Amino acid sequence: MKIKIHKLLLLISIVYTIVGMYFMLSQPIGAGDEGLFIADIHYLKQYGRLESIKKGISIPHTILVYPLSVIMEPYLALRTINIVLLIALYFYFFYRNNPSILFFFYLTFFTGTCKVFFIGTNDSLFILCLAIFLNEVHRFNIGKSWNQSLALSVLIVGLFTRALIIMYLPALLLCFLFVYRIKGFNRKGFFIPILITMLLLILNLPAIQTNGKLSYDKKNPPEDVSVTWAQRQYLAQLMVNEGKLQNYQHPSFEATQNYVDENGEDALPKTLFSGIVFNPKLTLIEFFKDGLDIFIFGTRQLGLILIIVLGMLLSNLFRKKFLDFENIIPLALLITILVFSLVIISYVELRWFVPIFIGAIVFYTFLEDTKRIGGKVSKVNLAVIFLLMSYGLIKIIPKL
Repeated sequence: MKIKIHKLLLLISIVYTIVGMYFMLSQPIGAGDEGLFIADIHYLKQYGRLESIKKGISIPHTILVYPLSVIMEPYLALRTINIVLLIALYFYFFYRNNPSILFFFYLTFFTGTCKVFFIGTNDSLFILCLAIFLNEVHRFNIGKSWNQSLALSVLIVGLFTRALIIMYLPALLLCFLFVYRIKGFNRKGFFIPILITMLLLILNLPAIQTNGKLSYDKKNPPEDVSVTWAQRQYLAQLMVNEGKLQNYQHPSFEATQNYVDENGEDALPKTLFSGIVFNPKLTLIEFFKDGLDIFIFGTRQLGLILIIVLGMLLSNLFRKKFLDFENIIPLALLITILVFSLVIISYVELRWFVPIFIGAIVFYTFLEDTKRIGGKVSKVNLAVIFLLMSYGLIKIIPKL
């Protein structure tokens, strides 16, 4: 009877995700960040590989998308690759973890809620790489076999895919520390990752020689302004706090430039990290606001999983088991939330957390499988997720 209920829940989550996918794919072509990647493909076709890399593109992502863009429209190539990457993620977990039906239920619900796999950006490749890495490290830390070569290879690809990986750096360093504490690394497991690193560095040479850094996709401000994205984001939060702008919105680059012209070049921090110390009081306020937002909206995407996983970490802390090997995912989750809450002064976007949220699903399923949480807790979580799915369907279906 229990298995039948689990299968029914999985079926409902699949329907929920299909509805969400249909809703996202019916949105205007090029909306949001998708337009940036469509423009990158057009630029590549017009000016060639070298100029595109100098300008800034996501090289691993472009390698996947460009061949398809030759035979179909760029936006369709982008979306197709992302759906293929989502399928690859499911196959990876199916063959690697042999998980329960409930794991796929949680993952499918999350996929249908975050919807990031259904728009044409490079988020999907970045998510796939970090999710695989975190899962392999989790397996290693709970005493199961891990594929070091695979883990490091996908991490390298993720590193060259999005500059966002710098925000995951503290959590990733913690993963390496835990692996080293257990029994270290196998030298043979470095061979393929080193080859991939060398190849991607060679492909990045035009960007390194021209700009002194790796090639990443970037939202270039208009040529007639000198302000940065960080300044625009910081001004956005100032305006939101003053009631001059709605939350989750940004002022135009022109408005940001006017603000700097009127108040001086030092009126806004030029980088995200300099923004941390620019106004310590504002940083502290936004730190708690962002943290609260992450928990609220993270619960919308994960049910009670976020709370339970971090609650288990807190419980281990009180029992002086904070650095137990099995705590790697909860620790990485907590650290990632703290880093984003501290660095991002304006609003946080939950798509940035998808890799570590998938890690949380893996760990939560581990807790269920090892009976670390009671059956009543699992049932309450299932009920919460079912209600969230029902609410989501009620909200989305009238918009189709």
